[in-house]
Order: sequence, then structure tokens, then C-alpha cells
Amino acid sequence: MTTKSGSHLGPKQVARAFHAVRFAGEAGRSLNTLVTIDITSLGIAPEKAGAFFRDIWGRLTRWWAYQRKKGRPFGPFDAYAVHEHPEGGPRHVHWFMRVPDDAREEVEHTIRQRLEKVTKLACLGRALHFLSVDRPGGVAKYTLKGVDPLYAAHFHMEAHDQGEVIGRRITISRSIGFAARQRAGWSRKRRPRS
Repeated sequence: MTTKSGSHLGPKQVARAFHAVRFAGEAGRSLNTLVTIDITSLGIAPEKAGAFFRDIWGRLTRWWAYQRKKGRPFGPFDAYAVHEHPEGGPRHVHWFMRVPDDAREEVEHTIRQRLEKVTKLACLGRALHFLSVDRPGGVAKYTLKGVDPLYAAHFHMEAHDQGEVIGRRITISRSIGFAARQRAGWSRKRRPRS
């Protein structure tokens, strides 16, 4: 059974994603790579996009775990993904993650390879894009622009309708998710009012 998640990210989803970004940064593991996958260009139907991306996420996290098992200093897989399908635009996902600097090319190659294997496409063209990030907060605002307009001002951002999405709209890795933050005793530091 597939369900639509509505046109907007809820305020709890957005807050948890922002908290995940801050938590990762404060732990010395800032998210530094934005991967955008244009699922429509890959020929995947919108109703199958969620399962398709879960498969890709799973393949990358298994590879990541194997690298750690071999003793490579990758650390936990810190990431979140937001699905979008704006009216008249492609169904796509923004996957914001932390990639070790010395493994950037290897991680990009691995993602590309996994996508080619699953889609059976020899060339992904412009369906896959990587962006190095040095300001995670700004990129988080961009990826979370599908926030419900009623709550946009609360997050100091503008809301943009990102269309209906079948299935889950946002996923946050366990390493920076709610439970991980609770275990670490982390809480959001409030900025002083001026």
C-alpha cells in the first residue's frame, strides 16, 4: 500500500532535520556533500521512487559499513534525504551527507556505480549531481524549502511547494537522528535574543 505524504514537510520533520545538521556539526562530523538524484530522468515512476531510493540508500550504507569494518576511518553514516516533486518538475531527492575528505571521489564513484547497476543505465547523464558544501545550515534551508508555509517564518525561511510525494518525504540516518541525539544528551542551544 502506498500513501501520499502531502505537499509539505511538517514542522517536526523540519526541526528534526535542522537538529540533525547541528548535532553532526557539533560532533565534528559536519554534513559536507549534497547529492541530488533526478529520479524522473532515470525512468523511475513516481510511485516507485521511494522504494528505489531506499534501495540505493541501503546499498551505500552497506558499502560504508564494510569500509568501517576494514578499519577505514569513515565514522558513522551521517545523512538525511528529502524527496520533492514540484508541479511541472522532476521527482527527485536531495541527499545531504558527510563524506570523509580523502574518500570524496570514491564515495561519488560508489553512488554512481550503485545507481547504474540498479537502473541498468550505462550513463546517468545529468540525473546525478554532487555539490561540496561548506555551509551546512544554508544547504539545510534549501533542502527543507518544502516546509508548510504556516511554519516557514518560524524557521526563518521561505516555503516553496514541492508537490505530492508518494511515501516518506524525509529520512534521517540513525547516527544523527532523534534517538542518537537523546543518547548523547544533546539539546539545541538557543541563540540569545538581540
